[in-house]
Amino acid sequence: MSLNIPTLHKIEAIKKESPNVKSFTFHSKLIAKESKPGQFVMVWDPGIDEIPISIARAPPGGAVELAIADVGDCSHSLHQKRVGDLIGLRGPYGAGFSLNGERICMVAGGYGAAPLRFAATRAKESGKHVMVLEGAQSSAELLYVQEFLDLSCDLRVATEDGSRGYKGLVTDLLEELLVSGEQFQQVLTCGPELMMERVCNITRRNKIPTQVSVERIIKCSCGACGSCDLGGYRICKDGPVFTAEELDRTEFGRWTRAKSGQRIPVIPNVIVGEEGELLSTPPPHFTPEYEPLLKTEVCGIDFPNPLANAAGFGVSGMLLYRYAVAGAGAVVTKSIGLYEREGYPNPTFIELSPRSYVNAMGLPNPGIKNYGLEIEDAKYAHVPLVLSIFGNSVEECSAVAKIARTYPVDIFEFDASCPHTEFTAVENDPKLLSGIIKVIKEIVYPKPLAMKISPNIGAPVGLALGAQRAGADVITAINTVLARPVDKTLDIPLLGNPTGYGGKSGKDLTVGGKEIVFALYKELKIPVIAVGGIFTVQDVIDYAKNGASLFQVGSALVTEGLEIFSRLKKELKEYLRAHGYKNIGELVGGAHRR
Repeated sequence: MSLNIPTLHKIEAIKKESPNVKSFTFHSKLIAKESKPGQFVMVWDPGIDEIPISIARAPPGGAVELAIADVGDCSHSLHQKRVGDLIGLRGPYGAGFSLNGERICMVAGGYGAAPLRFAATRAKESGKHVMVLEGAQSSAELLYVQEFLDLSCDLRVATEDGSRGYKGLVTDLLEELLVSGEQFQQVLTCGPELMMERVCNITRRNKIPTQVSVERIIKCSCGACGSCDLGGYRICKDGPVFTAEELDRTEFGRWTRAKSGQRIPVIPNVIVGEEGELLSTPPPHFTPEYEPLLKTEVCGIDFPNPLANAAGFGVSGMLLYRYAVAGAGAVVTKSIGLYEREGYPNPTFIELSPRSYVNAMGLPNPGIKNYGLEIEDAKYAHVPLVLSIFGNSVEECSAVAKIARTYPVDIFEFDASCPHTEFTAVENDPKLLSGIIKVIKEIVYPKPLAMKISPNIGAPVGLALGAQRAGADVITAINTVLARPVDKTLDIPLLGNPTGYGGKSGKDLTVGGKEIVFALYKELKIPVIAVGGIFTVQDVIDYAKNGASLFQVGSALVTEGLEIFSRLKKELKEYLRAHGYKNIGELVGGAHRR
């Protein structure tokens, strides 16, 4: 795949498929070549938003067809486009369908027929028998009926009003066919979530392997932000296609997430009576392995190893749990504020060059009052939990801290430096920042308080010294660097932030981050947590020698995956043994002892 950044494509053709769905055809040999049934692309309507759309067709010649339903602001704007207009595309993303067995049944609901059309095409090319069960409220809303017939699929239609085919639900049709003796080696399904949940229930009773294409809100598209979380799975990376068995261990069919990350029922406008209705499926308790070479103590807190994720890489407690199981010695929440925030429109995360990213998420979060369930999930992993919080006034931060202190967290981290929001002003006002640190420290004491700073101010050491005087116990350095990428063709910002600004992360922060940590260790009396461009064991070693005691990994989770934690631990232990160290703590500050 090319860089994870929107590339402009002309609309080659538009066709009205149903009252609510239009198909858009583009030409992209790269996307068509790499696409697999069930995968999706991100579709950018410049200046509006960017949304995930499943691929309906991608023949070898380079045509890419997408079926877009008019269901939101961005899709409505796309429905106003004409042939020749420019639209941004990037992808394909995610895990697609695996086509197994000689007899496959595909159950489609509404515009869920689009990815199944692509799957049917590939299945028929492989000589498989394909039965398609397509359901809609009426015949007018059926999608790709002729296309399925042209593929020589055995098509059965169900409409709720009886205007075509079987009268009733498509799931009832599936059940009747199985009762009548139809046999399938596999079922694929895409459509409304409750429909797919019922399909899974039916196929489970009949012991038919089933794959499900799940829809969630997608922002970064590359596994970074966790907005598309499903029981710790990232839809954009681990999905959107899952087996029914994988979904059994998640909240599938019960609740989903709003743009803020807040848990909401799958059925819209349903009043949630008991909090239990929004609970996760509990994972097994996890205790990290004892590793004498890597065990670390900071501010009286024992860490099984000094690695953690960086703040912002997942709102979900279940995803934090996965980080711990993957090898992180601590986990850090997304930054949480007093009120629920949806964040900015997409694009929110783009790749400028390999391992170099810019994000403008806009601090999406469910609000501190709504975050307790995520912390409960994260605590199934018995590693230290760092709660990142933010606010832009003493009063607001005081209110956040008073709620936050009731949660079972080990360290609090105040995000003083989000560079692309209105909260960037906090870092630039030393008097305000000092007041905030003092009030948070008073409220959360005796728990340690870290403060996260960026390189966007001229004197990070002075800022850190001020925080130390105000009561901060740890400094986390560094946050992202201010950037404003622009599409050269349209001369408009690529990011959805109204100002166009974002924060640059990845390899571009590595050298500067190490220099700032060196300077901080030299002047401070409190520990330093390193974050910024950590990709290799040498980065960890350099940061440690420059003075860092803990190491937060961010961008490497995108390029290397969750395996980054186990790899770094393995290579760290090899280095320490080879050089005669008994514990990683002996490395800390080594560059200052020459």
